[in-house]
Order: sequence, then structure tokens, then C-alpha cells
Amino acid sequence: MADRPRILWLQTQPEHYFNRMMDDLASLGTCEYIAAFSSKGPGWYKECPTPRQVQSVFLRPRQGLDKQSPNMTRRYHEDWRADLYPLHFDAAIVAGYGLRTHREVIRDCHRRGIPVAMFSDSNLRSQRGRSWKVRLKRAVKRRLLGSLIADVDLLLTANHLGVAYWRYFGAPASKIVVCPYYADYARVEAARRTPREMVLAAHGLAADARYLYTAARLVSAKGLHLIIEAFGRSHLPKRGYHYLLAGVGPLEESLKRQAGSLLGKSIHFLGFQQPSENLALIAHADLFVLPSIYEPHGIVVHESLAAGTPVLASDVCGAAYDLVTPGLSGELFRSGDVADLTLKLERVVGDPGQADALRATSRAEFERWFAEYSPILVTERAVDRLLASRPGSSKA
Repeated sequence: MADRPRILWLQTQPEHYFNRMMDDLASLGTCEYIAAFSSKGPGWYKECPTPRQVQSVFLRPRQGLDKQSPNMTRRYHEDWRADLYPLHFDAAIVAGYGLRTHREVIRDCHRRGIPVAMFSDSNLRSQRGRSWKVRLKRAVKRRLLGSLIADVDLLLTANHLGVAYWRYFGAPASKIVVCPYYADYARVEAARRTPREMVLAAHGLAADARYLYTAARLVSAKGLHLIIEAFGRSHLPKRGYHYLLAGVGPLEESLKRQAGSLLGKSIHFLGFQQPSENLALIAHADLFVLPSIYEPHGIVVHESLAAGTPVLASDVCGAAYDLVTPGLSGELFRSGDVADLTLKLERVVGDPGQADALRATSRAEFERWFAEYSPILVTERAVDRLLASRPGSSKA
């Protein structure tokens, strides 16, 4: 269909989730999507490293630059206008405002009369604090965001804490659309059918082993030291539970030291897991734990609940705020509070019957949410609004 509208989505780097979303949007056939990337990224994903059904474009770095990635202020790209405007797109969606080029694209689209939306996972709970540094940062951000709010036609935000964030910084409610991150739910279904014994055998565990699972970068923002301490404090290791942690990062050695005598016995570090392996581990866990100190969204929350696995998450997690209902799909604990984490951990899995009951209701809670907030359906509706705002549109 040669006359289909062309929609540009500018992303920071190729990621499994985004690439799959582009292919799913393309399969609808209503628009022609183009994926543009600010950098090639670390290339972690072997599965679907770039979208398969849409055109992909990488913005050219300036000649002579070192290998550092784009950032908030640096002029990193050679000439993004020469890379993007020959694509003749009718509307654009730009991921975030953290990169200079992304802010320039938003501003330039607005100036040229091209409808533009910005997607972000910004979360109101990241704005906590009363120190003068925090207040100064908020004041600077208010000025920056005021300009962006004026330039965009829509603000796509990943969760309702994001709605509160944009309202706090002055965005009108009419511009804000809740549009969660995409997760590959077809693969979640495949993971649920993967034989449990095969998944656990790959990590040296018996088919009937009970385990908690976390997949996260091993960095301070994820609060992984909290769950390691809480797991050690609880009665779970003595009752045969295991804690499996997948991910890589600079804190790996210190977290392993913290695990102490439980390392390799009850606490297991799995390293980086490809998406299908990660989803299989999520699907068969008794509980997924996300103990983050800072977590704008958390895609793993809806992946876990889609698999029927309850979630224990900190109260700063945007996806958990929307999806985790205590007693039905898991529990929330006070971020940074290891005593509260330990209490909630034992409440959820201390009684195997309670844990099994939560598995039965977690999927239903996810389906209720997904019926309203499927990111593919939300994106299509948002694109319709963008196209309707074009000069000369019959819907304008």
C-alpha cells in the first residue's frame, strides 16, 4: 500500500523489546513504520537484533569521535537531518529527552509542522528529596521540560506515575497518553509451555525446586543488595528455596561476597540471559522480585504477570504501581527498607499455598490491565491522533 502514512520512531539503540514491537506494528498494515537509532548499542541480543519487517536507519556519528555514546549535551551525530528527512515521514515518535539529538528532532519537527510525540518512562517518584541540589535540578528540569511540552503533540508515558510526573511539570492532561513498554507476549506464552524440568536442569536445579527470580543489571539502582540480605534473613534458604539472579554489571563481585556461604548453594548468579531463556525462568518462578531503588518502569513486571508469576517489587517501580495488587498479583514493599522486604517476602512465599494462590490470580490481573493498555493498540490510537493533527488533515 503505497499511500500508507509513514511513521518514524527514533530510539536510542536496538533492543529486543523495541524491535519486536516494530515488527508487530508493521504486521497491522495500517502504517509504514521506520525505526531510527541513535547508536548501535552493545549488541547484547542475539534474538531479533534489529526489526525484521521495517526499515532501520542508524544516525551517523560525527567523524573522528571516540566510541562514547550520545548523551545529554554532546553534539554526537554528523547530520541527523540528512539521515532522517529523506525518509519523508508523516509523523514521528521520539524516545526520551536525554539525548541532545532527540530534543533537536522534537524541536525541528514542531517547527516544520510534522506531528511529533515523545515516549518516556519518567516517574514522579524519581523527584523525591528536599536538598538544595535536588530543588535546583527540579528547577532546571522544569524549564527544559516546559519547552518540550510545548513542542510535542503527545506525551506517551509508560505508567501512571509517569502521568503524575508530566502533570507535576506542567503538561496538560489532554497531551498525556499511558503507553507501556512492549513485551513479547507470544514468547511469554511459549515460555509457559517450556518444560520446567528442562529450564531448571540448565542451572543445576531439580524439577521440583522452588525459587525466586530477578533479572536486572547488577547496578546500585536495582537494590539487589536488599533482596540478598532479605533472602538470607528469611527462613527460605533453610526450607530449600533458591534465589536466582540473572544479569551482569559492576556490582557482581560485591554482591557475590554479600551472598557469603549461600553463594552457589541457595543463591545463584546466572549471568546475562537471552530473552527466551529469561522468560522461561520468569514463567516457572514462584516469585519475581524487583527490589529497585530507582525503576522508572520495569518491563519484567508485566512479563512476569503475563506468565502467571506474582511479583514482589519496591514502591518506586512504575509498572508495579499499575499492575501489582497486594494479595492478588504480589506485594509492594517500601523502597530501601530491607525489613519490610523481608516481611513481604515471607508473606508471599512463606506459605506455599499462598504462593500458589497468587499464581492463579496473577494472570487474571494482567489480562485485566492488558485489555486496556496493550502497547500495540495504544500506539496505533496515538498515531491516529498524531496524523489527525497534520495541517490539512480531514480529522484536524
